[in-house]
Amino acid sequence: MAHQTTNIAAQTSNITLFKITSNRGKKLDVSLGSIQLQYYESILDNTVRASAILVDSGTRTEGLGSAVLEMDDLKLTGGEKVELELEDNYQQKLKFSGNTQFRIKTIRDIIEGNVSTYIVDLWSKECLDNELVEKRVTQRYDGKISDSIHTILSTVLKTPKVIDADETENLLSFLGRSEKPFYRCTWLAKRSIPIGFTGKSAGYLFFETAEGYKFKAIDKLFQQKYKRRLIYTRTPYLPDGYNAKILQFSHDSTIDVEQALMSGSLFNTEIRATNFYDNKPRKNQTSHKLQENEDAMGGLEHPSIASDQGIQDKSTRVVVRFDKKGVLPPGRTLQEQLQKSTTDDFNTDAIIRQSMMRYNQLFTQKMTITIPGDFGLHAGDLVYCDFPEITKKKTQNVSNRKGGLYMIVDLSHLVTTNKTFTKLNLVRESIGRKPF
Repeated sequence: MAHQTTNIAAQTSNITLFKITSNRGKKLDVSLGSIQLQYYESILDNTVRASAILVDSGTRTEGLGSAVLEMDDLKLTGGEKVELELEDNYQQKLKFSGNTQFRIKTIRDIIEGNVSTYIVDLWSKECLDNELVEKRVTQRYDGKISDSIHTILSTVLKTPKVIDADETENLLSFLGRSEKPFYRCTWLAKRSIPIGFTGKSAGYLFFETAEGYKFKAIDKLFQQKYKRRLIYTRTPYLPDGYNAKILQFSHDSTIDVEQALMSGSLFNTEIRATNFYDNKPRKNQTSHKLQENEDAMGGLEHPSIASDQGIQDKSTRVVVRFDKKGVLPPGRTLQEQLQKSTTDDFNTDAIIRQSMMRYNQLFTQKMTITIPGDFGLHAGDLVYCDFPEITKKKTQNVSNRKGGLYMIVDLSHLVTTNKTFTKLNLVRESIGRKPF
């Protein structure tokens, strides 16, 4: 449902379903006993998560709506199926039932007294399957990396969830080596180039949201249309054109020069490589300026560091790699493989170094904001934020330093008995407020 342009307060959300099925088959809806629930998504996590505080009074009152449970009858031990459905004040829903069910990861902090209090941590069912030996990635894969991702998730892990993968331009032949599916997908992410970015940028993210599994290019994420326009204002009114007010925020625009030097995110990176085919060593460097693609940036420009010394044109990091030349050449027959064994279908220079820089650059600017509960936002979405500038002028404008386009790196919905908040950790790789 489309998000309404209105200022809805942080009122409570509706937990329409919170059903636990015990390992012994008993089912119980514990929504009345949930006094606090937190739901999490992150572009740095392979699973969505939730934590709930449950209260057990030891009795059951039918039809009175009191928060009472029969937790002892469930005899929870871990791994139980949990169906969870939530609805916010915008009538947006989060549904985890049927094929998208949660599983209990752990039960902790049990406090016994007149009532018992439990904290139940939840994660995706695929986290259990990911650990099974029968679900390991074992075969050889060839072709586009995005096709391999689809195969690993749908055929090996056998997830029924939606798989949203940006098509990759580069090909890669590799062996599964009995690795876990999540590990292999994350391994492939830093070896991927999106369509149209060869020689310019590299780097994908593999994560899960309520919408399914995502294998997304960082540059493509920053080319999305922003999902919400948010503003921080001390007035009780929401200006026209904005979706919601920012209730609280903290901003970190500082750059740790030492960290930037070690990571090479804002400097050149040197590569020293050889290959198993002819054992010829080689060495070269690449510039951080290759990442400065205006169409795939959150801000206006990359930071300039010690410009009087020109150190951003020098290398601060060395990457040592073996080229893929002569290793697992593509082809279905021996003759095809022999013909392609002298070529390298994987450009270590363009991919490995550029993806490392892209990952490190992503966290150049950081922002944390809290808004009224909004279940329509997900990790990887873009939001546009505005803040008042600090000025003595009579007319106060928006801040060009703090404001602008950001990506949601982490998301948390906090649902209590009377309020719902959404907390967003936001990042972007560049500075300056882009016109929306």
